[in-house]
Amino acid sequence: MRVVHVSNTPVAGSPGNIVAALNRHTDIEARHVVFNAQAYGTRTFAVDIDWRTQRVEALAVIDAADVVHLHQHFSIDETFGADMARRIGGRKLIRQYHSAPALWAKHDRELLTRIVTDPVPQLVIAQGPERYYPLARVVPNIVPIHDERYRNAPEADDGPPIVVYAPSGRASAWKTRWETKGAPQTLALLRRFERKGLCRVRTIMNTPHDECLRLKQGAALAVDECVTGNYHLSGLESLAQGKPVVGHLDARVQAQLRALTGAVELPWVDVRLEEAEPVLHALLADKRLREEIGQASRRWMEAHYDDATLVEHYRRAYFDLFEAPGSFGVPRFRSHAEQWRAVALHDHAWDVRRRAGTPWWRQAADAFKRAVKGTQARP
Repeated sequence: MRVVHVSNTPVAGSPGNIVAALNRHTDIEARHVVFNAQAYGTRTFAVDIDWRTQRVEALAVIDAADVVHLHQHFSIDETFGADMARRIGGRKLIRQYHSAPALWAKHDRELLTRIVTDPVPQLVIAQGPERYYPLARVVPNIVPIHDERYRNAPEADDGPPIVVYAPSGRASAWKTRWETKGAPQTLALLRRFERKGLCRVRTIMNTPHDECLRLKQGAALAVDECVTGNYHLSGLESLAQGKPVVGHLDARVQAQLRALTGAVELPWVDVRLEEAEPVLHALLADKRLREEIGQASRRWMEAHYDDATLVEHYRRAYFDLFEAPGSFGVPRFRSHAEQWRAVALHDHAWDVRRRAGTPWWRQAADAFKRAVKGTQARP
């Protein structure tokens, strides 16, 4: 079977990891076509086929494909042109989501509903966004743990321990529900340790992915994010490299990870941003502690997150498109209460944390903006 992955951006390297695992470990022949390979500027990822510079090859692999695997929400017509929709129209389609639907819908309830109820078979990564796609099949974010860049490496010993942190933007921890890693607040905390000479902070932004991985290999520990209750590909990478990874996973994310991997224990040093300071202090002060947690991180990835095993979720999905199409689009929430526990319960907890962590003057300004928007929305 031939599968072509199609995305507007590199999607932080996720489709490339899936394609590489399919080619390495299965009988699926996979390729990846990226419309805008430079979407993140200097934060580059390895690209298989660049639409803008390799269009002939891109069209050839699309024409030869049995399955077209789309990533994220984008219009095929508006992005690739109307001819692309015609080319892929006769093939099996599947669409994978890596972000919550509000990223595209904003406050447009009609668009949000269209995204979530799209009849095209859906996949969603077993991370924070999962709860917003009740009709999607849950799949792993693949990490090539046996690639030498992902293997465990000793921490640099030429000075204070290195802490790596890779925010994908500069959004405040409390500005948005999901599209944040809390960079301002997290960096303020880390810089306090750095000023005391307890660590060196390596903030990784706008850096080619290959260089990012090599920088992280010399770290003593990594901070994923302690704000939303989610984990990220960068956290999985550091776990594979045998590092202690500090992050916060809410109960829904933990349940999905356990269901996906069969693991009982999870390797993250699980702490919310508000309580992270003493935890980071203990880790920075104790190399033996860091080493033991880091070794456990790597062992967990080898036991529960080997790409050779997890890629089977994708292979099975492709065959089900032909053999069991009715297995897609089946609601995963069995009741209103179950969906409330998965979504609203955690949103309420985050909102309380947001109000506690936001200065009163910022809360007042945000309330005023919401009131103005509400007034403008009325007929």
